Amino acid sequence: MFLVFINDLDQGIARNILKFADDTKIFKEVRDNIDCAALQRDLDNVVLWAQKWQMAKSKVMRVGTQTDSCEYYMGGSKLVEETLEKDLGVWISADMKCS
Repeated sequence: MFLVFINDLDQGIARNILKFADDTKIFKEVRDNIDCAALQRDLDNVVLWAQKWQMAKSKVMRVGTQTDSCEYYMGGSKLVEETLEKDLGVWISADMKCS
């Protein structure tokens, strides 16, 4: 039932989006400030959706060796940056190394 509820979340999102159960991930390779701005526009669209449905919980994880220096915001608040995240029972680190 929850999937039906969030089905319209990806409308207006130009970047890659993954949805599974109650988790949604928006991702894009960020090479420059134009990419940062595009990703921020998608986050702004998610904020509008979250305000409509009274839902929100977000954070940022930068993956890879060349990370961007952009800061991302949702609803005027800077997103917390994580270096380790548990996803479907698997721990994922920002450097993508197994431990």
